[in-house]
Amino acid sequence: MRLQNRFALIAGAITTIVSLSIGYFAISTAFNSEIQRVDSLITRVSVELDTRDPLSSAVFLADESDSQLIVALLDSSGELFTVRTSKDGKELTASIPEAKSSLGKIRTIGSELRYRGLTFALEQDAYLVLAVPIQDLEGNRNRNIERLALFLAVALLFAFLATRLLTRPDIRKIERLAERARDIASGRNWREEQVARGNSEVDDLSKALNQMVRYLQSALDGERRNSKKMQEFVGDASHELRTPLTVIKGYVELLGRSESLEPQARARAIERLGSEISRMERLISDLLLLAEIGEARGGILDDAINLSDITRVQLTDLKLLDPNREVEDSVTAEVFILGSLPHIQQLIANIFSNIRRHAPADAPVYVHLGYESQGVRLTVGDGGPGLPHEAYTSGIQQFQRFDTSRSRESGGSGLGMSIMQAIVSEHGGTLTLGPSRLGGLEIDIRIPLRDE
Repeated sequence: MRLQNRFALIAGAITTIVSLSIGYFAISTAFNSEIQRVDSLITRVSVELDTRDPLSSAVFLADESDSQLIVALLDSSGELFTVRTSKDGKELTASIPEAKSSLGKIRTIGSELRYRGLTFALEQDAYLVLAVPIQDLEGNRNRNIERLALFLAVALLFAFLATRLLTRPDIRKIERLAERARDIASGRNWREEQVARGNSEVDDLSKALNQMVRYLQSALDGERRNSKKMQEFVGDASHELRTPLTVIKGYVELLGRSESLEPQARARAIERLGSEISRMERLISDLLLLAEIGEARGGILDDAINLSDITRVQLTDLKLLDPNREVEDSVTAEVFILGSLPHIQQLIANIFSNIRRHAPADAPVYVHLGYESQGVRLTVGDGGPGLPHEAYTSGIQQFQRFDTSRSRESGGSGLGMSIMQAIVSEHGGTLTLGPSRLGGLEIDIRIPLRDE
């Protein structure tokens, strides 16, 4: 069943229930009020009867009240005589058993003509019956019921038409939303629907659908970017692995002709084989580390890490390995964060390894570590050659070497910055590359604090 017809049926059902309830209550109340008025008349006359001559006094009281009261006598022979007719000339036509059924209690008697009657026992097995015809009251009640039925039919028609008219705009919106949902599911239409102003629940549904469309578009765009990055990553990884494999294959073929190979050339070939194998090991190790960080992201990182101690260990190694390097050390003691201890150690090691690999041995370095309003900040800068300007705006890419000076021969896999970026992101932080005040590269890391 269509929603609009369902609304119309619901409105009709509610209209029927409300109208019947109100109409029944009103008609019943009016009819019962009239019956009570009749019963009050009969009761008043019965109370004022003269016990010495109840028949005569009943006729007198009926005449005095100028009412529809009928006075009848049921004699000992079982015949019913109307002593006084009603104001409009009606007589009591009830049967003897019906007349006796109201003995001592007001009841509705009669079959064709109905009365409210009260019977009194007299001497010599006779009975006095006081009755008031109520067919006019019942006729009024029946006419009111007919009017209620007519009103109900008109109200139902009005409710049906009004419901269809009032719900038509929202029903059309729902139909458009359903069509849009089908288009979205089939991928034909990803446009956002113009939402009308107002508080309609259908408008809220349209807003929610637009929000879902934006989310799906964002997710689809993200999936496409990730797919593209994955393709680039696989291609770069294949290229990076192919180069040492080609070198290894060449030297293996060279060693295969060892009969004619001089000892010096043989030693050189073995040395190059070892170098390329080590390079492949580093590349595979970096790839595994990146995969590990990706799997752990969003997991529980609850190691209490003394970042100050880890940084000072690397500073000590840097000063020991490069004694001619000027180092500006500003490390706050006891700086703690929650996270993965092995990954944070790898992060700090990569930062200082990057300095030793790419900055001259006498290039100055500054290291600042401390708390700030929202967390922990680590800034490391050097006086080396730095990076091209576009490298600071393009962001970190996997297997990216920012210039030719950072070549494969320096020992890097091109994944160092990617690993650092992944570790910082894993801990909810940010890593920014920029020019240092010494003219080289500055790495600025911010990691937010979180409760234990």
